[in-house]
Amino acid sequence: MAQIALPSIDYSVILQLVIIFGSAATLLIVDLFVAAGSKRITALLAFAAAVASLVAGQYSTTGSTLAGAVSYGPMSQLVNIIILAATAVSILLASDALPKQGIERGEAYILMLLASGGMLLLSQGSSVVMLFLGLELLSIALYVLTAIAFPRLSSEEAGLKYLIIGAFGAGFLVFGIALTFGATGYLTLSDIATHIPTSGIERGYFWVGVTLMLIGFGYKVSLVPFHMWTPDVYQGAPTPITAFMSVGSKVAGFVAIVSILQVLGTELVVLRPILIGVSIATMAVGSIVAISQTSIKRMLAYSSISHAGFVMLGVLSGDANGLHAAIFYLAAYTITNLAAFAVVMLLEANDGSDLTIADLAGLWQRHPWLSVVMSLALLSLAGVPPTAGFFAKFLIITAVWQSGLAWLAVAAAVASAIGAFFYVRCMLQMYSGDSETSEPARIPLASMIAMIVVTIAIIVVGLAPWTITSALALAQ
Repeated sequence: MAQIALPSIDYSVILQLVIIFGSAATLLIVDLFVAAGSKRITALLAFAAAVASLVAGQYSTTGSTLAGAVSYGPMSQLVNIIILAATAVSILLASDALPKQGIERGEAYILMLLASGGMLLLSQGSSVVMLFLGLELLSIALYVLTAIAFPRLSSEEAGLKYLIIGAFGAGFLVFGIALTFGATGYLTLSDIATHIPTSGIERGYFWVGVTLMLIGFGYKVSLVPFHMWTPDVYQGAPTPITAFMSVGSKVAGFVAIVSILQVLGTELVVLRPILIGVSIATMAVGSIVAISQTSIKRMLAYSSISHAGFVMLGVLSGDANGLHAAIFYLAAYTITNLAAFAVVMLLEANDGSDLTIADLAGLWQRHPWLSVVMSLALLSLAGVPPTAGFFAKFLIITAVWQSGLAWLAVAAAVASAIGAFFYVRCMLQMYSGDSETSEPARIPLASMIAMIVVTIAIIVVGLAPWTITSALALAQ
């Protein structure tokens, strides 16, 4: 009987993954000995693990391992920085918000590490099986995190909805993987790219498989028409968890979509018209429906949907400039959304009840610092200079225009203008409304540190965008 040959493992390629998963496994044991009222210790250890993994990226080796299933290069290094930085900031925010609302559990911070590990797998995965494992690890951790505010019914409902919709997305993905493997006989992305069927029933299987895989990831990044879960889950989940899933899962999901589309090469023209239609619908639905929202978290959910359409435009432009614009957009969106949700978290009541736009009235009077941070975040989401969001949208629209799709660039600009309406509405409420309470919001130390970091990042990236574009140029 032939022996099964185990693939060699180059740990320097998966160093960040080893640190994240090793730390999560260790913290599962450590947390058993941490008293119920001292779970901040677990949070600090999880934060340290995320930072350690972030630093370890500088010492990782470019290459592939596990029989080509996992790879590491300049682009994945940059994406991993975004993911791990978002994880570290989210843990800081959660360490203040969860105790405030009486729902702190040590496993929340461990699940955030495991979710970030799934994101890293999506970033470094070079096999469709590894992409599936990364998506499932990310999704399962987020299902639990969404419902972790037990016995709050809104959280339980959101977790159940996310689980059911996520199961559909996973089903589409795994069925697509099966059809793609049946059509090509390979699982690694590089091998699939060189064995795309040119005729026969295998070609039909291949395109159905690729389409199903894109649908599976479309659920994760909230592309229309796979977006319906987003506002309910964002509203019901604890706010720091919402912040975490709104940025991390979107970054990782789009990186996986890019990996699949790069396999197609010149054959992307087959799906390009459909994907352009999806992008336009995503921008339109997100921007228009957000106008009618009264809940800030639901408004930010539809904003997130709209931004997914913008990122997709960069991916579809079909060249390096478009890809770099998409990565830049994801980085700008990450720091901006974290800032916005940090303010929402601090303004929420102790019972976690939903914050409405009307609750922002008079924020400038009772807490100028929070109103400044929220204004900066809203301006960045709207794409107003000199914020990070402005240069992100500029790069996306420029890439689309240069690819010969001038009409699509105009459509993106119109969607951005529509979106600016509901952002400005929130700002007017903060500066012109009368506050129903004169009590200022208390800002704990960890949240203050997180807010200062993301606020400075929004300004620095907006004023000096080459801090990211230079790294993208090196990753080309």
